[in-house]
Amino acid sequence: MSAIREHEKGDSANVLERIPTELWNRILNEEQGFTTQDFKTLCFVAPLFRAICQPAAYKSLVATRFVLSRGYCFKDRWKKGATIRQMDQWRHDMASLIRAERRLSLVGGDPVLSTFPQVISIGAIATSRAIDKPPADKMVLSWAAYDVVLQLKSTLARTLPLFTHLRRLELRSFPIDDGLLREIASHPVLHELKLKGCSFPSPTFHLPCIRLLEYDSISREQAPAAFRLASSQHLEEFQIENMGASAVLEGLRARPDTESMLKKLRRLTMVPATDEPNLLDMEKLLSYVPALHQLDIRGISIEQTDQAMDMSTIPYLRRFSGPFSLARCVVPGRPVSDIRSGNDEYKYFMETWSELQAHLYPLCLSTATAEGITTLHLPNYNVAPIWLLSRFVAETFPRLVDLRLPVGMIQDYNDDLVHISRGSCCSRRAPRKLLVAEEPFEEGEVEGMAKLIKDKVEYELVTSFDDPSHQAMDLDYQTRRVTSHSPPVPAVVLPPEFDLAVTLAGQSSRIELDSTGQPSRHPEDYEEALIYFAQGWYPIPTSIQTLSLEPGSFQDDDSHDPSVQEETCIAVVKALGERYLNLAVVTLLTSMSIATRGLE
Repeated sequence: MSAIREHEKGDSANVLERIPTELWNRILNEEQGFTTQDFKTLCFVAPLFRAICQPAAYKSLVATRFVLSRGYCFKDRWKKGATIRQMDQWRHDMASLIRAERRLSLVGGDPVLSTFPQVISIGAIATSRAIDKPPADKMVLSWAAYDVVLQLKSTLARTLPLFTHLRRLELRSFPIDDGLLREIASHPVLHELKLKGCSFPSPTFHLPCIRLLEYDSISREQAPAAFRLASSQHLEEFQIENMGASAVLEGLRARPDTESMLKKLRRLTMVPATDEPNLLDMEKLLSYVPALHQLDIRGISIEQTDQAMDMSTIPYLRRFSGPFSLARCVVPGRPVSDIRSGNDEYKYFMETWSELQAHLYPLCLSTATAEGITTLHLPNYNVAPIWLLSRFVAETFPRLVDLRLPVGMIQDYNDDLVHISRGSCCSRRAPRKLLVAEEPFEEGEVEGMAKLIKDKVEYELVTSFDDPSHQAMDLDYQTRRVTSHSPPVPAVVLPPEFDLAVTLAGQSSRIELDSTGQPSRHPEDYEEALIYFAQGWYPIPTSIQTLSLEPGSFQDDDSHDPSVQEETCIAVVKALGERYLNLAVVTLLTSMSIATRGLE
């Protein structure tokens, strides 16, 4: 009330200051929906907001709005109007590069602002530019752009030690030299490094400060230099995307003998390129990570085989996420308690208990005897009729606390899901070397552009809050003060009121029961199958805490719409919660979307 009385007197600044800073910190944060631009806008509202929001506004320094790594075509009129668009793209890229270099220099040189950034991300964005893509032999790298890239690289190496709270560095299509690597290696708190499509000096050396290393689209030629960066005694997590298994193996083999094994690596994530590794390749690759605890492999399949992976390879593995065909080879003889299967090129469908037992038997050979298998995510496609699968899983894996089941009756014939993740992968060729050309218009254009951009960036960063020129130079200041949208306020949406027992009874009344109280027929669609689970006719492990029931195919269901009504979904979730007392989260497909509901 005292704050309200102050407001009535017109002392709005005092009102803001009377609210505890701890409360403002809870209100003005990313969890409430505020974006980086929102934080920058709030810095103009009051000095108090500036002190609170400035760290969030500068938490990440991002410069990815350029695509110059693909070069330009300035002269040849290979397509009507395309040369003009190439010039526009060049101006856009140059402006982004100059701004990035100036902003990096100013923020790094400011004793206060330099303490805020925790993430720096620099590099060309991924874009196809298919409409205006010139022939490869017509493209050149602009001399002016090349010079600005070198300046940006030099500024990054110079300012990197100044960012005292930097935790993560991301570089895309960026030329990395020895000087930049040494600054990365000597940074005291920089522990995460992501490199996509980068080039490296030769030779390289390991980076003991890096605990998490991410590679994406590193060419086969650059793989040996890239993999020498990984420290065998310090790297804990490795993520590799869009690289062939052969390129990864070549990179690992190129490491020095004393550093060949990544002895401290606990988690490995791989999304290989289009070349499919066989079991022998995977075994060779995994032999370099003897202490691995978690393996996550996506977008590949291993040809069906009954051969298990050598027992000396990754003997401490506890969690596996990947194709079911590989799980059958990896799980036996290892203490794996968490198995998450993705889509697989080799689809299996078992119609009898013996077939199901033979196919899932390798998963039962896990040596996690103390807790057993506690998490099991079966593939999204049907592996067996749900009446058979649910009973088998409940009896074979009684200690499960997290279960994902495909709910269907017949084999899926739609192969679209198989190729979704694989289709996003691509092979990575060596970066094409572009000629560096100087165009006559560049010198004058760049000089004027650089002055305007650098002046604007400097005004944005270093002028004081109460300086009128600070607000005057911000061209969007007045409009943003008026039109800026408030962050979304989380709201609790109550479900429509209806009798859950009546709803469940009404759905169950259509199902005839035999003399033992069991259904006389199998479910005809996904919605009806959920009723079977809710009534306990299809069992699940009694210790279950998290349950996901994915829709599959049914014999007479031609609607191709597996969703259920909202009231049926709520009734099923409520009934499952009453039947399985440890159940906390249930995921079903409602009529609107995939819905996850917590039970309290």
